[in-house]
Amino acid sequence: MKENDISLYKNNHIIKNDERLGLFERLNEEYSIRRALYPGSYAHITPIFVFPEVVFNDMYKKLESFYDSDGLFEYVNKRKLYSEEPYYSYINKDFNKILPLEENSFDLLISQYAGFVSRACRRYLKAGGILVVNNSHGDASMASISSEYKFIAVINKHNNNFTYSTRNLDKYFIPKKNIKITEKYLEKHNHGVGYRKSATDYVFKRLS
Repeated sequence: MKENDISLYKNNHIIKNDERLGLFERLNEEYSIRRALYPGSYAHITPIFVFPEVVFNDMYKKLESFYDSDGLFEYVNKRKLYSEEPYYSYINKDFNKILPLEENSFDLLISQYAGFVSRACRRYLKAGGILVVNNSHGDASMASISSEYKFIAVINKHNNNFTYSTRNLDKYFIPKKNIKITEKYLEKHNHGVGYRKSATDYVFKRLS
């Protein structure tokens, strides 16, 4: 395996201690996920260690050679936590436009530091499928006001441990300031809202 085949992942996630493997392991324990879509993924390949089918998506042309390298495939095979051969692909396209994917076909939609993935890519998530989202760009807020999603759990990171909870969910998404959270407000500010109680990641279920 050539070192430069995985250097993007190593430099951005291993060295920075930001693989987030525990996040995806906890999700898999709760929901037995097989097929995931990751818009705005860049080189964050951690989900393919846990889920046997992942479609990665970003707007960087250079990532096509990263995802297509033999060294990366070898690395994934060494780290995967399931028995079958991994299947992953990369789409070089803006996720706000129509992606060449079947609608209602993914078990999991991943939104991490990329924008309003929950809204733009909801169509690809199965009814009853899971959205995991942080609030760095306000996307957890966007999902929380959508009638298409139900808020069902939170995941918190403590050191390198990720804990899952369904308790006291009514305490989340209460703004510190007296403001009304709307799509227009979130689009204008494009960052996470300050809430009285927050989590590392939020888990939603698609209703329809």
